[in-house]
Amino acid sequence: MSVASGSPDEERVELESAPVPRKKRSAIRNRLEHLSFSIGSGGLRLLPGAAASAAGRGLARLYFALARSRARILRENLAAAFPERTPEQIQSIARECVANFGTTLVDFLETPRLSKEDLLRSVTLDGEKNFEEALRRGKGVFLLSAHFGSWEMGALRAGLIGDPISPVVRPLDNPLLEAELARRRTHFGNRIIAKHYAAKEILRAIRQNRTVAILIDQNVIIEEAIFVPFFGRPAATTPSLALLQLKTGAAVVPVFTWPEGGGRYRLRFEPPIFADEFEKASSDRSERVHAATARYMAVTEMVIRQKPAAWFWMHNRWRTRPRD
Repeated sequence: MSVASGSPDEERVELESAPVPRKKRSAIRNRLEHLSFSIGSGGLRLLPGAAASAAGRGLARLYFALARSRARILRENLAAAFPERTPEQIQSIARECVANFGTTLVDFLETPRLSKEDLLRSVTLDGEKNFEEALRRGKGVFLLSAHFGSWEMGALRAGLIGDPISPVVRPLDNPLLEAELARRRTHFGNRIIAKHYAAKEILRAIRQNRTVAILIDQNVIIEEAIFVPFFGRPAATTPSLALLQLKTGAAVVPVFTWPEGGGRYRLRFEPPIFADEFEKASSDRSERVHAATARYMAVTEMVIRQKPAAWFWMHNRWRTRPRD
């Protein structure tokens, strides 16, 4: 991730220096994975809503029973984040986390069958005025979110408040599955931005007073990271959102999709974060970027602590460690 100086039209902020090289995938493997997806999602469509959610929870439990490394990461992350909890409490949160993952995945897979009215009923709003306040400034808005609850359903609902939004996503390695995800993410008009080399599209959207959604709660490689506190440990975090906010002056509005059970969610907007807060605190650019990134993760941690089982703890969030 870099910033190049120059005129406003020449400046660029790269979210990643380059796509991570990956092994070439065979067309047969891609088709087999897509076939499995089609059979699974087709089977879920034959079930009533409650039965489909139950099936999703069952499949998630089966997966984590077989994927022992993921289950271990889940338990270790929870134990490190909540040292005051007993092993029984940690295990209870872990079970709820797995069940929540299965339920939200099924709900998202079902979105092609939803009408706008269905989505409006399924996802209610809380704190919408925080989003509207940021939009009225006319400088564009960044929505800061995390892998919390059904972040995909939240993005769809946010796109129905005013104009469609532009979520920044990392495309899947399998282009057939990526097409399936893209169809769901754009079902109600949202326009996705692929993560690699996304800066030009992001800056264009912000300058047009549009809304861009970015998730920064996952681990990044050390060459692209700055380290900020997250649940008491330094977490490798991308500085891209801070760089973009400080460059554009757009407000950052934290927003999270809270699961409420029965296929229902609450999209809650937190008070906006303004770039002026960091500009006044320091004249050093790197210090401003670090302070902004730390602030984003502090808000994210605050929300996760209120409902730990809603976050994606099975991700190896603290994998990248500081060199010293």
